[in-house]
Amino acid sequence: MTTRVHACTSAALGGVIYAITNSWQEAAAALITGVFIDIDHIFDFLIFSGERLTMRNFTSWCDEMKWNRITLIFHSYELFIVLGFIAYYSGSEAVTGILYGAVFHIIMDQTGNLSKARLSQWFYFLAYRIIKRFKKDNMRIKDEGG
Repeated sequence: MTTRVHACTSAALGGVIYAITNSWQEAAAALITGVFIDIDHIFDFLIFSGERLTMRNFTSWCDEMKWNRITLIFHSYELFIVLGFIAYYSGSEAVTGILYGAVFHIIMDQTGNLSKARLSQWFYFLAYRIIKRFKKDNMRIKDEGG
């Protein structure tokens, strides 16, 4: 998904959350997290790309899926389980908003990116990426009969 799509959908999510909860903290946290969870792409670019960090190099590396290895530490269902417990037990509107924004972001990514990159449905589990040694070729869907 592009940053523009994430920004628009996260703004809509924030609006819906505010309309339902009347909590600006929860709405703002969802909106901000829905976009800025992608900061982990920058970490991976710096670690794995071998390219100079420019906007052109970075967006090309991400949008064209030039990566061969990727961790995406914040794009992990396991992290959301931990966030869910923290949100539930703390009662924090901000943490709840972070959880909503992150989950919404990952659902958007999962529906938009997996088939495009031919990646496994398990890709957004950190444990899966660890088992596959963060290598794209290990996480690809194998062609039928070939």
